[in-house]
Amino acid sequence: MNILVVGGSGLFGRKTCAYLLKDTDISSVVSMDLTPPNEWFMKSIERYKDKFHFLRGDVSRIEDILNAMKLYSIDRVINWAFIMVGRDSQVAPRLVMKVNALGMNNSFEAARIMGVERVVYASSETVYGPQSMYGDRDVTEDDRTNPTHSYAVCKLLAEIMAGEYSRQYGMNFTGVRPTIGYGHGGRSPAQFWSDMPSKAAVGQPFSMEGDGNGLSSLVSADDLAEFTRILIKAPSSPHPVYNVGGPAASPGDMADIVRKYIPEADITFGDRPMMDPSGKFGLPWRVSMKRAIEDFGFTCMPLEEAVLIHINDARLEAGLEPIIR
Repeated sequence: MNILVVGGSGLFGRKTCAYLLKDTDISSVVSMDLTPPNEWFMKSIERYKDKFHFLRGDVSRIEDILNAMKLYSIDRVINWAFIMVGRDSQVAPRLVMKVNALGMNNSFEAARIMGVERVVYASSETVYGPQSMYGDRDVTEDDRTNPTHSYAVCKLLAEIMAGEYSRQYGMNFTGVRPTIGYGHGGRSPAQFWSDMPSKAAVGQPFSMEGDGNGLSSLVSADDLAEFTRILIKAPSSPHPVYNVGGPAASPGDMADIVRKYIPEADITFGDRPMMDPSGKFGLPWRVSMKRAIEDFGFTCMPLEEAVLIHINDARLEAGLEPIIR
């Protein structure tokens, strides 16, 4: 099994590559991205380096994807290439469309042209809109969607396109709707989730204006990687999309966990309220994973375990010894 990971140098992409490389059923993993993998990632996969290949490519150019698929005899495709934006983000709209809409279609069309029938791709919990749309309950994949900005609309468009490719060409697609993702080196509008453990891991202070009390459903890059590995190995999935995210947690909760491993961690919060009790803004913090559990037996690891992995990734890059639980 030869797998192409488009966007393989990003947080989700590189973790997915790492988990795929450890799987003995997989012969090779090809990462296509504009940015090459960093040194600490290459150090982390040293044992599997013969199975890993990097190819520079642009998801908005279908010929780059086709070239990678032809060169490495790809039989399955994962697309983790995206530009994440929020309602107030300042990112060129045309670039967002080239990557999030055209790039997604390019990965689907390239798979069709090359006869690849199995594709796993990134959707997002942003397709749901705010928690108030659903009341005081967990949001499920069967709920009506309500995308409110270009990134969310592109993710819903990806799901619609996947359905059309599936119906017209008999291909097998699965979309993953992650909640707020975090991990060492993560970049997102909610940057603090990734920065807090990473800075504490190497002795740097962390502070934010928020009071640390806002709730979010979180998913570690490692959980996403493992679920993606399970999905891409399956010939198909019983449902077209899956939520992936753990129970609601706050930055204060994460700070408490970081201090369990690093008691001297310098983490401070401000006075700005982070929680909108009405749920009229932001994203759902109550998200159901019942479908992933029932179909694949998959659940996210406890926050304590994921944060320790996160901390040790940061320490690996800094050349420090890992913290042993």
